[in-house]
Amino acid sequence: MAISLKAAKFYLENAAMMALPLKKTPIPHVKKFRWTRLTKPYIAAEDTLGGGPTSGSLATGGLQAEEFPEDGPLADIQHGYTDYTLASINMMIKVKNSNVPQFVGANLIADKKEAIMEKFALDVDNGTIRGIYDRTGKVQIVDGYQGQATSVTNLNGTDSNLETKGDIWKALNKMIDTIPLGMRQVSPPMELVMSEHIYKMASDPNRVYLKDIEWDYIKKYLMGEGSLKSRKINPDVKISNAMLASGDTTGTHDRMALYVPNSKWIGKVVSRSFGRIGEKRGMVSTTIQYGWTGRCIIDNALAGMFTEQIVWT
Repeated sequence: MAISLKAAKFYLENAAMMALPLKKTPIPHVKKFRWTRLTKPYIAAEDTLGGGPTSGSLATGGLQAEEFPEDGPLADIQHGYTDYTLASINMMIKVKNSNVPQFVGANLIADKKEAIMEKFALDVDNGTIRGIYDRTGKVQIVDGYQGQATSVTNLNGTDSNLETKGDIWKALNKMIDTIPLGMRQVSPPMELVMSEHIYKMASDPNRVYLKDIEWDYIKKYLMGEGSLKSRKINPDVKISNAMLASGDTTGTHDRMALYVPNSKWIGKVVSRSFGRIGEKRGMVSTTIQYGWTGRCIIDNALAGMFTEQIVWT
């Protein structure tokens, strides 16, 4: 239990995608999850007079186009769902049987194997971002944030080279604008995750935009009191080089992710949290297995943005 709690604590304090809304499966330890949603009211093509729907003419008042019909249901809400496969990430801890009696008090296994547990938590975080692969690291079992989010291109309006002062501000605003206003209005402040180098570039004292260092300008108008609720980003920005995708190079390329942490459209589905699965005792040593089962799901791609490759020349 101490090992599981330590891994979970490290995840909560350090994981880049920790802010993804948690959706626990109704049944523990399952490998499938059905995401059920309510879609918008179904309205058939409007029957209009004097031209098409863009002509400005009035609807004839047919049942399908009527806002408040006198007969029948007031709203025909359609249930929609998608079935998602979940995947597992494991950690193995091996202890020599002769050493087991030593793991008491100050010599608990949880203290002696701390680095392994931290790696376990980071593996879960990376799996949430990049997807979860088999033990060979070559076959992807489930997709991550990167593969499901909406790709944002031409971040400064022309391309995604953000070396000009003010371009990082423009890039963030374009990402915000790509998320529908309605989604942003009904959600908590957006979450920003980015690779470390882009923060270094934005906070460089020589990078002054409208009398402020660009990062200070971003903090003031997108994270501080001067920001609108519908355009506000959580000032607790997450840094992770796991944001870098295939082909990216640290210091040359960067990526940013921006999402609304609303469980209607996005979430971290978990069927098994950090926990002990079992152990196998041999003649010389005992191997204890721990596991985590889940994945990142973006059920509406407009809830999560992921930049194309940001290039620095």
